[in-house]
Amino acid sequence: MSHKKKGHLTTSPEWTKHLRKYMKNQFWKGERNASKELIRNELFETDNLLWLFEEMIKNLIALTLPLDEQINFYGVGATADEMLEDFYSFYVLNKDRFLERELITEESKKQLDDIDSLTDKWTEEKDQEFWFEMEKHQGDWDILREKAKVVLKLLNKDSLTVEIKHENELDGKGNIVIQRTKSELKEK
Repeated sequence: MSHKKKGHLTTSPEWTKHLRKYMKNQFWKGERNASKELIRNELFETDNLLWLFEEMIKNLIALTLPLDEQINFYGVGATADEMLEDFYSFYVLNKDRFLERELITEESKKQLDDIDSLTDKWTEEKDQEFWFEMEKHQGDWDILREKAKVVLKLLNKDSLTVEIKHENELDGKGNIVIQRTKSELKEK
């Protein structure tokens, strides 16, 4: 008859005398595998990878938006810089972990890497006007928008949108000192 002792993750079967060594090995092998799986699940739930993935999806949605909506999305500041810094922070630094945890596929990783390569190329080639006067370079930004749309479709996230709320703290002259942004993924 099998039973589970306190503190163990698996049950031990009845150990007949001539099978005790074999059954002990089987039991402890199962116990080790169960503890590895438990650790893996706990890490997945407690680390911030799911949050980073959600933020990457929000960033991809922002990349697909028309310029005026992108400016509203990011609020005060240099929209182009903010978008690409977010892409770097949320995708580039975490892509191997996303792939390992199967949050992205090889195909979507390839498309995301294409976006990364394109933005790296722009960083080397484009002048300051490109980053601060996006409206003059809509053709280039439209290429990026289309690439981001493809990735969202590959990830089955193309039915999502982001709701943005900005809270501003002003100084005595009415200038924005601090801007807090809350963003939430929603179905379209």
